[in-house]
Amino acid sequence: MKRAVVGLIAAVVAVVGVVLLRSELMTVDVAQPEGSYTDVVVAAATVREDPSVREEMTRGLVSACRLLVNADVVEDSFLQTGDGVFAFRLRPGLDEFDRRELRGCLRDLRVQHLLLDVRELTTVAPGEDAGGRP
Repeated sequence: MKRAVVGLIAAVVAVVGVVLLRSELMTVDVAQPEGSYTDVVVAAATVREDPSVREEMTRGLVSACRLLVNADVVEDSFLQTGDGVFAFRLRPGLDEFDRRELRGCLRDLRVQHLLLDVRELTTVAPGEDAGGRP
């Protein structure tokens, strides 16, 4: 009898834990409105590489990561805005899950000797300004 109660309590705790973590564990595709976009600003640092190749390495990582979220870099939007700071725009805009996926991918060391810090990741839908207000 005692084992059955302990087993039942363990099962209930497991189910409650999965329900509470459900949003973190599942991926949901949320359709973004036509004309939406996501602006991204990253700071790039190279380790054991010539800083002159920093832009090329950053472009390579961005190109790989954008495939994970099924978005395209808007033509001519990839710009260097400061020393090692790059900005670009993705279309269509990214939902919360895709923004999290992109942020994680950009911070990952997929390109050896390149460290990226995501400084800004903002999705704008038509009829909203950059602050997300209609």
